Amino acid sequence: MKKTKFIAGALFFGAAFLILATLATMWLWNWLMPAIFNLTTITFWQAAGILVLSKIIFSGGCHSHQWHSDRRKKYWHSRLEEKWKKVPDEKKEQFIQKMKDKGFHNDSETKEQQNEKGSF
Repeated sequence: MKKTKFIAGALFFGAAFLILATLATMWLWNWLMPAIFNLTTITFWQAAGILVLSKIIFSGGCHSHQWHSDRRKKYWHSRLEEKWKKVPDEKKEQFIQKMKDKGFHNDSETKEQQNEKGSF
């Protein structure tokens, strides 16, 4: 029962969002484009088409790239982790110190020093 209410609510709010986005696109187009570029006004369905077309052009189609980017992140993270394990401890300390000197750190000790200096 809860699942069907959730699905019905998601469909309702999803449809409401799409309708409002289409109306906003239509309103902005009809307000700006005729005045700036001397174009004609558009209908609701033409505004919906513009939204779909912009989604295809700017998002790379209907599929989200989230899965691919997560997989890539895991791949590179594991490769860097393997390389980091092979680095001798002395070199690791040198690298960490060099990064701290450049301002890349998450060390509570250095944060206390910054607070004493008056910077955030």
